[in-house]
Amino acid sequence: MTANTADQTETGARVREVVGSLVPGGAREVESTDRLTDLGFDSLATLELALALETEFDLQEVPEGQAVEMATVADIEALVLAMAGAPAASGA
Repeated sequence: MTANTADQTETGARVREVVGSLVPGGAREVESTDRLTDLGFDSLATLELALALETEFDLQEVPEGQAVEMATVADIEALVLAMAGAPAASGA
């Protein structure tokens, strides 16, 4: 496993932890394939999630348009990797 792959794996795990901690109705374990709407996220909860990701990963502001377009946890992982300057894993 290369350092870049390890970083992507670690980032993905951290993203899933943040998402899981903010699931409406109570924290739970989430997978990359989980859809945010299936987890109970509405547009307001998704914006709150974007703010939490900015804090957790020390990112610049996630544009509101991008935040509300995130459909799956994998979308969030790819966005965080892109904003942090790391290339997203293929298929993410």
